[in-house]
Amino acid sequence: MVTQRPISPFESGYFQEHATFGSVPVGGMALFIGSTVEGEFDTELLRTVLAELAADNPLLSCRRVDDGGMLVLRHVEGYRPPVTESAGGDIEYVDFVNQPQPWDDGLFFARVFREDDRARIVLVIHHGITDGRSAFALLDEMWRRYTAHRRGAPMPVRANHELPQAVDERLTAVVSEAEVTELLAAMRTIIGEAPARLPRDGTAGSGRGLFVAERIELEPEVTAAFAAAARAAGIGVNALLSGCALAAVRAELGGVGALPMVCGYAADMRAALDPWLPDETVLNCASGWGTLLAVAESADPFELGQVVHADVRAALERRDPARMALAGRYIRDEATARMLAEQPSIALSNIGRVPDHIVPDGVRLVRDNLLAMGPGMPPKLTAFTLGERLTVQVEYDTNDHSRAQMGRVRRNLAELLHRTAIGAGASSGGGAGASSGDSAGASSGDSTGASSGYGGAARSGAGSVPASGDGTVFRSGDDAGRADDGVAPKFTWWRRR
Repeated sequence: MVTQRPISPFESGYFQEHATFGSVPVGGMALFIGSTVEGEFDTELLRTVLAELAADNPLLSCRRVDDGGMLVLRHVEGYRPPVTESAGGDIEYVDFVNQPQPWDDGLFFARVFREDDRARIVLVIHHGITDGRSAFALLDEMWRRYTAHRRGAPMPVRANHELPQAVDERLTAVVSEAEVTELLAAMRTIIGEAPARLPRDGTAGSGRGLFVAERIELEPEVTAAFAAAARAAGIGVNALLSGCALAAVRAELGGVGALPMVCGYAADMRAALDPWLPDETVLNCASGWGTLLAVAESADPFELGQVVHADVRAALERRDPARMALAGRYIRDEATARMLAEQPSIALSNIGRVPDHIVPDGVRLVRDNLLAMGPGMPPKLTAFTLGERLTVQVEYDTNDHSRAQMGRVRRNLAELLHRTAIGAGASSGGGAGASSGDSAGASSGDSTGASSGYGGAARSGAGSVPASGDGTVFRSGDDAGRADDGVAPKFTWWRRR
């Protein structure tokens, strides 16, 4: 039984204090996931449930240990994740997720904030051992266990001490070194102009900025109409979201004519394994890729989405994200490393559809919360559909990008999401709004203007570039609506500062 194993090359950056994924610092990054509820919530029962989760999922019971100069994950039998409860609402939550988290005593713990009749439950998981897909599965299991206890029929606990093998170690069995080096060789031939990006207009001080996640929540009928619009166009929801995101950022960039832009997306390596790894296995399985497009100021989200849709399909068939997950093992030249460090114009982590949680009587689910950010993280979107409502979070670091700038992007995006849902040329009324209370009111262009412009073998085929994210993707053969999922746009070449 494997109760201790080395931290793999793919995982290692998350555990190095000043490591980066490309140009983005991710060392020690936390993934925060949880729910806000109204009604009676029992913190003592939560402690019991989290202990059960840790027993069932061995990585949640691990500590990071230096074993003779080698960083390893070591299982701690009987680990009970600490739960801290305090008064607080949105302000206290924002302050909490903006602080570095302590990992010396464990990689999994929780906070509960209470305000009036509301409780905000926040699971804190080290990003080195989880991703968006497994984190949402864990949250759902938490609620099923909690509800089962409240109903007097607790779920069985399967004590599991066997640590799952790292995803990159698993991938070496299905992806050859030749496949990875072939990809890197193709990438070295296409190093060129950097993609257009939002100008840095944040505070740019010497200290930490503020991590911000501003929400756009669509009503159920608008969510259904948006999905129907994607299906009618022959593309997936993820592709149409990407088209809207690119158009919203292009509107903020201004100017006339087409600009080279990259939309990064997340890729779940569970689909590349044989056999597939279930979502319920807590493990960081995230890689990613990106699509390069020439985007005019009048770009149509549907046309952009069609380019993204075709390119994502082609990249998955080539197993590009799987190859990228192993690329760091074989990169030896600074030119390739610099290319992988290029930030995308915008990145999208789409978790996909999340079922409504089973909660006990007397508890009402208000919303789920998800955040994974680090200082210097480029602007990104995190999307998920909880029950029948699509939520899109616009996330950024105020040290790099101002609230004014990103507020305009959010309003543009909300307008586009609503317009694509109700039909081209229709006005955007209610139905799309951000948690800040701002309405979607800024128009962002008319029609046409999307072109891959770099097709064929350029950008390693079909317009693709490596701009990896954290999360999961639809698997080959699934329907188009099974979007690529994830949490954060990052890049797969580790470097030390």
